[in-house]
Amino acid sequence: MKYKNIIWDYNGTIIDDAQLAVDAENIVLNSYGLPKIDIDFYLRECEMPIVNFYRKIFPDFDSYDFSEIAKRFLHNYDKLFPAAGVFPEVKKMIKKLSRSGVRQGVISGFESSRLKSSLRGFGLDGYFEFMSGSDDIDCGDKSERAVAVCRKNGFLPGETLFIGDMYHDFETAQKVGADCVLIAKGHQGADVLKKYGITVLNSADELLCRV
Repeated sequence: MKYKNIIWDYNGTIIDDAQLAVDAENIVLNSYGLPKIDIDFYLRECEMPIVNFYRKIFPDFDSYDFSEIAKRFLHNYDKLFPAAGVFPEVKKMIKKLSRSGVRQGVISGFESSRLKSSLRGFGLDGYFEFMSGSDDIDCGDKSERAVAVCRKNGFLPGETLFIGDMYHDFETAQKVGADCVLIAKGHQGADVLKKYGITVLNSADELLCRV
């Protein structure tokens, strides 16, 4: 194996939840009397920190209470979450890497308790040395947290690969000093990701030749 350590993003990388996020978002928008969005708009315009995305879909955004918007979204997301699932090829890859002795961790903007309980529900918690979620509901920048958790667990830059689905995952990898590949099956479309000149894969199956 080229890498001793793999860091996974969660939403959109391990779990297939982009359409679910759109559905939850549309319930929120409807509650404010705002027009719906579709998956094409979402994949083109979604970005992290997520507040930047909300500025695109809420006219006069600063007149709204962002914490209330986030709470409504998570309430709807949680109700829809049973329909989410793990990408089968990702689950296979996680198990394969584990058998090969690669150390793995998860760093996510997802709130900590939701991250850990859902990984446990999918039967994946036993494959990771750490599961680092956010301590708030705002899905903000996770890069500083990534630096700290990698340092704590001895994930050294030259030995580590970060796998994500959004440009922010690349930014996080840069802060850690890790290499990065992005899989275009999550919350940002391939066209968006490729314009940054980052390595973009169509599926986790393509990881075999990179790890």
